[in-house]
Amino acid sequence: MTNLTWTPDRIIHYPLIEHVDLSPNGRRVLFTVRTAHLTDDAGMFRNQIMLALTDGNDEPLQLTFGEAASQPRWSPDGQFIAFLRAMPGSEQTGLWAMQAAGGEPWPLTVADNGFHQAITNFCWSPDGKRLAFLAAPYDAVQAQRRRQHDDALHWQVDYEFSHLFVIDFALAGALPAVMQGTHGRFHILNLAWSPDGARIAVIHRPTPLLDSWPQARLAIIDGDASETQLNDLGPATNSAAPLAWSPDGAWIATDVSTAGDAWPYASRAVIYPAQGGEPISLAQVSDEQPDVVGWSLDGRAVYVLNQHGLGTQLLALPVDGGAPRVCIDTGQPFEVLHVNGLGQAALVMQNVHEPNSVYVADLTAGSSPQKVAEPTTGAYPAGPLPKVRELQWQTPDGFAIDGILYLPHDYDEQGGARLPLLLHIHGGPMSIFQRQFAGHPYYYTPAALCERGIAVLRCNPRGSGGYGKRFRFANLRDWGGGDFRDLQQGVDTVIEMGIADPERLGVCGWSYGGFMTSWTITQTDRFKAASIGAPVTNPMSFSATADIPSFIPGYFGGEAWQDLPFYMAHSPIFHVEKVVTPAIIQHGDADTRVPLEQGLQFYNGLKRRGVPVEMYIYPRQGHAISEPRLLADALRRNLAWFTEMLVDAHNVRSA
Repeated sequence: MTNLTWTPDRIIHYPLIEHVDLSPNGRRVLFTVRTAHLTDDAGMFRNQIMLALTDGNDEPLQLTFGEAASQPRWSPDGQFIAFLRAMPGSEQTGLWAMQAAGGEPWPLTVADNGFHQAITNFCWSPDGKRLAFLAAPYDAVQAQRRRQHDDALHWQVDYEFSHLFVIDFALAGALPAVMQGTHGRFHILNLAWSPDGARIAVIHRPTPLLDSWPQARLAIIDGDASETQLNDLGPATNSAAPLAWSPDGAWIATDVSTAGDAWPYASRAVIYPAQGGEPISLAQVSDEQPDVVGWSLDGRAVYVLNQHGLGTQLLALPVDGGAPRVCIDTGQPFEVLHVNGLGQAALVMQNVHEPNSVYVADLTAGSSPQKVAEPTTGAYPAGPLPKVRELQWQTPDGFAIDGILYLPHDYDEQGGARLPLLLHIHGGPMSIFQRQFAGHPYYYTPAALCERGIAVLRCNPRGSGGYGKRFRFANLRDWGGGDFRDLQQGVDTVIEMGIADPERLGVCGWSYGGFMTSWTITQTDRFKAASIGAPVTNPMSFSATADIPSFIPGYFGGEAWQDLPFYMAHSPIFHVEKVVTPAIIQHGDADTRVPLEQGLQFYNGLKRRGVPVEMYIYPRQGHAISEPRLLADALRRNLAWFTEMLVDAHNVRSA
C-alpha cells in the first residue's frame, strides 16, 4: 500500500489533553498537551502547559517548554500557576510555580529544603498563601540502604506510603520549609482544602495497592498541619476516590460503594457532614457509578459525571434527594472536568471525527459547551477518517448491545465488496467503547486499519460500563459465556449487513480484551488472525501474581482452591488444545496488573502445539505502553499482521 497517512510514526504525535483548570474569573483555561519527544538519545511522552482564552478568539499559548509539566492549577487570585515537574537535578516530580502573565517558572520543592520524593497531587489553599500536596516521606536510612545494596524488601509490608505535606507559597529565590501533616501506615489518595482554609479533607486507605480500595476512608485534618490527628468521617470506596467541599464548608461529597467490595462495583454519591455524623445518599444515576466533580454555587446540588451508553453526562444531584438534573448531554464522551467558583465547567470532549478539544460551559446559565481550543501538531496525520455506523442488537436473553462499526472512508455500502472485519474487544471488563476519536493512538487505531481496507467493530458486551449495574454485573461467574455470545452476535450482524467477509475475520484486545481474544480462539475457528495484548490467560496464576489478587475471585465468586473446576473451565490456557488461529501476543515486561507470565503461558501453549504465534515483549512497560516508539511498534506490528492475514492473503488466494 502506498500514500498511507495513518502511520504509527505519525499517530503517536496525537496531541492528547490530560489536565484542565479554569481561571477563577473564567476568562482563561489551562490545559496540558501530551506530545512525543523523540531524539537520538530519548523517546518519551511529554506534557506541556497551554493557556487559552475561553472566548476562543486567539490561538492557545504554550507556557512551558523542555521538561514535562503536568497538573497546572491557578492560584485563587489568578496571578500564579502551580504545576508538577521534575525537581532540579532529580528525576522526582516536584512542585513549581510561575507568573500567570508568563516568564520563567521556579521550584518550590527541592532537595535543599529537605524534599526528595515525587509529588503526586496538590491543591492551593483558598487564600493562596499555602499549598498542600501528597508524596511519600523521605527515608534517609532506606535511601542509604539502597545505595549500599542492603535493601531487601519485606513484601507487602515495606510500602512507600503517600502522606500529606503543607508548604508556604514563595516567590522565586526563596525555599520555604515543608511540613509533614500526616504520619503512619496508611496511604492518602486525594485531598481538598475547605473553603475557609482551616481544614483539609483526604481520602486514604491502608496500603498503596489498588486491591485495598474497599477500605478507603474519608477524613479531615487541620489545614495548618500542626495537628496531625485524622478525624474520620466514613467510607469513600469508589476506587477513583473523588471528593469536593460544599461552598459553605459544611459538607463533603464523595462516592461510596453500594455493592460491598465487589470489583464490578456500583456506587452512590453521598455527602458527609464536615463536623461528623450520618452521611446523606443522593439520587442514583443510570450507570450507578457516579464520579463527583463539584458543587453548584448555591450548595443545593452536587455535580457528577455519568457514563451513559456511547456518551457522557454531567448531572446535578440535589442535596435534598431529588431526581438528577441533566446539565450537559451532547451524546459525546468527555472527561477531565473542572468546575470553578463561578459555576463554569471546563471539559475535554471528543467525537468520532473530532479529536479531543477543550470546551467550557456556564452551568449557572444552562448553556451548551463551547469549544475554546483544539490542539494541533504538524507531525500528526490529517488523513481521511473512517465512516462510522452505530449498531445495536438484541440478545436472546434480553440485553441491548451497542456496537460501533468503522468503515473505509470511500467504502460503498450499497454495492461495495465485502471487507475483512476486525473485532476489537475492550478491557475492563467494566470499560466501554464510546464515540472516541477514530484516530486516537492505540494498539488498534481504527483510522489506520480502515485506511488499509479493514473494517473495525467495537462492541459493549454485557459486563461493560455505561449501562447500569444489572448490565455491568451480568458477566459475574460467566466470563467467556454471555459476553462471548454478545460479541459473536455483533460479528454476525455485520456479516448479515453484507459488509463483513466471513472468511476474513480477525479479533484483538488488551487486558480483559486480551482474555476474551485468547478465549475466543479456543471456542471458534472462524477468526483467521488474532492479536492478544496483556492477556489474562490463566485466572488461577493471575490471582497468585497480580497486584489485584481479589479481582478474579470477585468476578468468579470465590478463590481457585474453592472451585478449581470452574476456574479451569473459564481459563483459555486449559483450552489451548483447541486453537488453530495464528496469533501475535504483546506484553509489557514490567506489568504488575496482568503479569508477563500470563502472556508467556499462552505463547508457550500455542508454540508447543505448533500454532503459528509470535510474541513481542516491551521493556520497561507496565500494563499500558507508555513510550512513543514502543507504542508505534505495537501498532505497526498489528497493522502489518492484520494486513498480511486478512488483506494480502486474500489477494494471493484470489489471484
